[in-house]
Amino acid sequence: MNDAGFADMISKIAHELRSPLTSIKGFSTTLVKRWDRFTDEQKLEFVETIRSDSERMSRVVAEVLDLARLEAGRLELNRTQVHLLSIATRAREQLAALPGAERVAIDVDDDLTVWADIDRLGTVLTGLVENALKFSDDGPVVLRAWHGENATVCIAVTDQGVGIEPDRTPHVFEGPAPPGGRTTPSGTGLGLYLSRRLIGAHGGTIRVDTQFGAGSTFTVSLPATDPDA
Repeated sequence: MNDAGFADMISKIAHELRSPLTSIKGFSTTLVKRWDRFTDEQKLEFVETIRSDSERMSRVVAEVLDLARLEAGRLELNRTQVHLLSIATRAREQLAALPGAERVAIDVDDDLTVWADIDRLGTVLTGLVENALKFSDDGPVVLRAWHGENATVCIAVTDQGVGIEPDRTPHVFEGPAPPGGRTTPSGTGLGLYLSRRLIGAHGGTIRVDTQFGAGSTFTVSLPATDPDA
């Protein structure tokens, strides 16, 4: 990553952290100063917003730390045979406070497993689903998985959103700056770049199929079992 790319990355990280931090500060200050003016239901809504924004900040920090480890060649994966349904369900639960979260549908067999680091794969899937929600106003966001060819498992996240302009599609996984149009997961400009690096570290691939104005499908392919076993 060159100096310009690093500066752009820092700017995007600061911007992404500023938004939830401002929200947390605002809601917590309001609660402290005007506690008696709110109903219990309103207080609960404020606290839920604070919790959601705190988790958003945690995801950004985790992304940055993983990217730093990848760039330094020090990322260690703790791969095990994990159930995809549990990872997909957790990703949906983490995004429950986002507008439109009720549109997320999961189509994954409960016995489908994949050879992966559960936390890193969770980072990728959460980012892809979050991205799909942000850039589709309506219609379902579907996370599905199936057995692929050559002992792989495929995982796809499909939306009916804005899609990606044709001339930008080949560059969508390049970081740190998003190529315009569709923003990357978590808004840092690092999300899809990090996803590609994390999936690559697993010995897998990630691709996008998109139609500008009609939506996108991001598909991850990973080894179904330990290839060295």
